Amino acid sequence: MKFILLFLLYISMASTALANTKHDIEIIKFKFSPAEITIAVGDTIRWTNKEKRQYHSVWFEKLGEPEPQYFFPDEFFERTFDKAGDFPYRCGPHPRMIGIVHVKPADTKQAEKVATKANTIISKERQKEILHLLKHDCGSCHGMTLKGGLGPSLKPDAINKMSTEQIVATITYGRPGTPMPPWKPFFNQQEIVWLTQQLQQGIK
Repeated sequence: MKFILLFLLYISMASTALANTKHDIEIIKFKFSPAEITIAVGDTIRWTNKEKRQYHSVWFEKLGEPEPQYFFPDEFFERTFDKAGDFPYRCGPHPRMIGIVHVKPADTKQAEKVATKANTIISKERQKEILHLLKHDCGSCHGMTLKGGLGPSLKPDAINKMSTEQIVATITYGRPGTPMPPWKPFFNQQEIVWLTQQLQQGIK
């Protein structure tokens, strides 16, 4: 009981310290970089136009909002996210430029880090079950050797282009608008963090 109380206190203090973080997304060569990002409630994103001549906009069209003003090279657009959810957006004048913002409750990111540092022990039997699901269920899209198929490669050289938080969020919530489903119904958060670590290290 004492450990749980200390854990919750640590999460609360850490999440407060992390609140209102500012994240940067560059717009270059008609792409949002990164195109997918995971942040916490209260965080702010700044999109900076790094093009030489082209103007862009950051339009959360699916929220029913009007398109914001265009911004030109070396100008920027900022938005603070005050609620959790998945928020796709696009560039108004260039509809093929798309991105998505995953906004999680303020304590989610720190909870994942604590779970990783704690090196939570998952039974050998459960580990085998998780890896079996990975190779047979995920393998139907990502390839039986996880080198890619209908879905992208899950090998370390590919998956480590994403942050740990992005991988955890993708496994947990899936990717809206794609065949990637959420795996939250099948794995708890500790198991998802463990699976993320295995993917980053390489599944044999």
